[in-house]
This record gives sequence, structure tokens and C-alpha cells, in this order.
Amino acid sequence: MYLDTPEGEPDDKIAWGSDVAAQMLRRFGFKYVSLNPGASYRGLHDSLVNHLGNRNPGMLLCLHEDHAIGIAHGYAKATDEPMAAIVHSNVGLMHGHMAIFNAFCDRKPLFLMGATGPMDAHQRRPWIDWIHTSSDQAAIVRDIIKFDNQPTSAEAIVDAMTRANIATRTEPQAPVYIVLDAGLGEQSLEKAPAFPDMARFKAPASPRAQAADMLQAVEMLKAAKRPMILYGRGTRSQEAWDNRVKLAEAVGACVMSDLKNGAAFPTDHPAHVIEPFNQPGKPHHDLLAEADLILALEWIDLGGCVCPPKGGTNVTAKIINVTMDHHLHNGAHMVYQSMSPADLLVSASSEAFVADLVAALGGGRKEPWRASIRKSFTPSTDPSRIRMQDVAIALREQFKNPDDVTLAAVARQFPVDLWPFRSPLAYMGKDGGGGIGSGPSISIGVAIACADMGRPAVTVLGDGDFMMGGNAIWTAVKHQIPILFVINNNQSYFNDELHQENVARRRNRPVGNRWIGQAMNGPALDIAKFAESQGAVGIGPVKTLEELDAAVKKGVEILNAGGVCLLDVHIPPGAERSAGSTGLRNT
Repeated sequence: MYLDTPEGEPDDKIAWGSDVAAQMLRRFGFKYVSLNPGASYRGLHDSLVNHLGNRNPGMLLCLHEDHAIGIAHGYAKATDEPMAAIVHSNVGLMHGHMAIFNAFCDRKPLFLMGATGPMDAHQRRPWIDWIHTSSDQAAIVRDIIKFDNQPTSAEAIVDAMTRANIATRTEPQAPVYIVLDAGLGEQSLEKAPAFPDMARFKAPASPRAQAADMLQAVEMLKAAKRPMILYGRGTRSQEAWDNRVKLAEAVGACVMSDLKNGAAFPTDHPAHVIEPFNQPGKPHHDLLAEADLILALEWIDLGGCVCPPKGGTNVTAKIINVTMDHHLHNGAHMVYQSMSPADLLVSASSEAFVADLVAALGGGRKEPWRASIRKSFTPSTDPSRIRMQDVAIALREQFKNPDDVTLAAVARQFPVDLWPFRSPLAYMGKDGGGGIGSGPSISIGVAIACADMGRPAVTVLGDGDFMMGGNAIWTAVKHQIPILFVINNNQSYFNDELHQENVARRRNRPVGNRWIGQAMNGPALDIAKFAESQGAVGIGPVKTLEELDAAVKKGVEILNAGGVCLLDVHIPPGAERSAGSTGLRNT
């Protein structure tokens, strides 16, 4: 990691309002702060550089507020700890709105700061300070954050930031937002405020289940013949990972996990009976219908799993739903998903609940009640056509120990059965809110944490996702954050091509036109050269298996040497396009 070094020695005197805010960020233990600069918080910017010396936290310069917040989001995914990010006034906050939504839906901690123009109208510069001043700036994002405040004194800065720090770290976790008045930030202080002993202002311990709920859950699990455990949101803790395995083995459960969350259970364990999924399909619903008890642990969209679509298999199992998600539900967005029945609803930390269950059940190892359902993979027969399974195989072959690699993200159809997740740091999950364009910045945030832990970070992204936020890669290059980007380039917003095909079929219209308004071709995007323009090493386009092996080898070498590399891999979609569209698309 590289951080810019200021000239001269830091001024250690706490003399300005913004010095207080900078001090608080340091006292919370933040190593980094990602930001895109702006005049509204120029006082805080100066305090971070000339008062703290750009260390603890050190600035990570981003080319867009969306990236600054996404990087902090990715860091939290890998560490379970918040990172600080700063945005410029109302306009920067609006720029970063989607990234906040992603972190909120993903239930990740994030300490966001911003600033408004001077609240004292007589201090505002003509025009610009007026349009960058809001009477209630946090209202722009209040429905997707957990706490906000706009302090009006140095003492209030201390109080507001302390409350925010506790709030974002308390389960269920979510972003918080502190707004600084530009006038207050640039105000000189007669004396520094009193700073609290942070050891006395910590987040509370994870909430545990009531004794009666725990007793009932144990009895239900012991009575079950075909228990199914749905492992959803979880921490990166090795202890928590081990407890999840112990619980499944103690009751002979089958296990499901999904790709929206980070790795929660070893995917090649006999109990993990089906490959992790993004959206459940008929095989998953059929398995759930076989179970007589379902234990859902912070599972996203439980209703969508146990209440299958019309004509689907009926689920009759008793249900234990362990979640704290309801504490963050509001009427602004429907992120709470569909309603799910539950025979036992437990409002507690899922990690604490699993640990208590393991202790209560007393260990043991039973075989899962259902055999695994696995995909079969056939060797490639066409060397001119690359498939996602070829990418996974080529990548694994280049690492001495692939299990030490962190996959920050995986693209559509990534074969987890060929790259099993065997540790809590194996895979970090999706963006949370479906905010396309966030993949690059979130991946870089993951890579920062991985660099601190000595782990290589690889991310496999779609071409559409990357090109919406690809200039985030510049931050990785500037700050020497090692990461390998592999782009699944199908030259289309292909997911939406499939949607258009489905609509056309229902309406008895030509499906061959599905590519119109979706294809990213004519001209084709040169993603490798785009990466080069940001200072990274760009390789591609890679179109054959022979080119793939050589490109992956070089990319991994650059990653292991501490560099930033991007592989532009052309992977034709699994569903062939109609012949009538080929000439028009010039593919």
C-alpha cells in the first residue's frame, strides 16, 4: 500500500473544528479514508494531511464518490470492520447514493462523513456555497443509513461521531453519516474539547437468543429427521465458520448458501448438497420440500425460498428464522423482501445463535440425510471458445494454494464446484443492492484488506459492471493495491437480453431482436486498453483457450509482484444469439 507523504512535520495542536473530526477518525482506529475531494470539507482535508500527517487514517484518492463509498464497503466485507469515507456536500452525497444503498442492503458497517456549505448564510460565497448547502442534507439518504447527525460545536462533533461509530458497529450493521458544517470545520478553537476514553464507548456484544427460544430450537433440531440449514449473512471469523460446520455435522443437516453473501460454509463439504446460487431454482425448491425442518440464519429473502412461485413444490417443513434484519426495515424501500412464515422467530445474532446451539447440542458427527446434487463439467472441445469454467480452471492452476486466494466477486455462471469455497475469506459476495457499476470499487476495498492480510485478491466481473465503474481501478494503481481483474466480456448487458427474450416469447414476437439496446458492440469496447489508460496492465482481448492460459499466467505473476492487472476475456454467452442478429452486431 502506498500513501502520499506530506512535507514537513504534522501540526499536532488541535486548533480548528476540523482537527477535532480528524482526531476522532484516528481514535476510532481507522487506517484508511477513501474520498473524492471537495471544497465543503476542505478544512477536514487539511486536518487529515497537516494535522494527522495523512496517516491513521491515510487518504485513498478516488475519481468518483461512488468509488470512495464502494471501497469502504468492500473493506468491511473482508474485515467485518467499518472504514471511513468522505463525500463533498449534497452533490457528492447524491453521487454516492447508490453505493450507500448497496452497503445498506448488504448490512455492512461504513463510517461516512460529508459537509454542507456554511449554515451561516453570511459566510457563504456567491452561488456555489448556496447550491451546495442543504437545510437537512442527511435527508437525501436517511432511509438507507442507520444514524446521522450535523453537529454545531466542537464538543458536539465528538459526541456525534462517537454515537455514529457505536451505531455502525452494532448489529444489525449499516452505514452512518456525519455532516460537518463547513463554517464549523474552519472555525478556530480557543481550546480543544475533552475526548472520551474509547474503551468506554464500544459497540455492545452480539445479542443472544432468549433461553426459551434456544431450548425450543434445540428440541426442534433433535426431533428433525431431515433438517436443512440456510446459511446467509455471516462474518469472516474462522471461529464462526467452524461453528457452522459443527452445527451441520451435529444434526446431520443439509446446507444451502447463496452467492449474494460471502462464503459461509465449505461448498465441497458433503452437507453442502447443491452449488451456491444467486436465485433459487426448481432443484433448490425441491430440496427444501424434502426437508422437515428449515433453520434460516440471516437468510436473504426467506419468503422467496419457502414460498415458491406458482406451480412450484410446496414446502411443508417447520421453520426457525434467526434474524435481526427487521430492526432496519422501513417503508422507503422493499429490501425486507417477501413475508415468510416461521414456527420460531428468533431476534438474535445468527453467529451467537449458532455458537450457543453447538454448545447445547454437544458435538458429534452425523452424515447429511441427502446426497449431493452437483453439476458435471465436460472438457472444452472448441479451443476457439472460452467458457467460465475454463477461466476458473486456468486461474486455479496458477496459484500454489488456491485456497489462500480471495475472490472479491464472481461473474455470472462462475463454477463454484470447480473453485470450492473452503474458508470465510474465500469469497466476499455480491454488491448488496444490485447497483451495477459497484464491482470495481468494492473489489478494490476487498483487495486493501487482503493486502493487509497477505492474501492475493482476484475479482471476476461482467463487462457492463466494470465499464460503469472501471475508473476505480486508478485508485488501486495509485495506492499500489494488488488485485487481478478478470472481465467476463460478452459484449452485452446479457442478463437483460434474456429478459427481453422472455418478454418477446410471451408476446409472440421475434426473440432475435433481444440484443437491440443491449449489445456493447459497434464499436467494441477495448477494456484492456481502458485499464492501461488508468495505469494498470491490460491484457486482451483474450479469445481462445491458448491465449487464456498465457494471459492468466502473466496476470497472476503481476498480481504476485504487487501489481494491478486486468484480463479482458471474451466469453460468448451460453445461450446462442439468433443468426439474423450476427451481421448487425458485427460479432
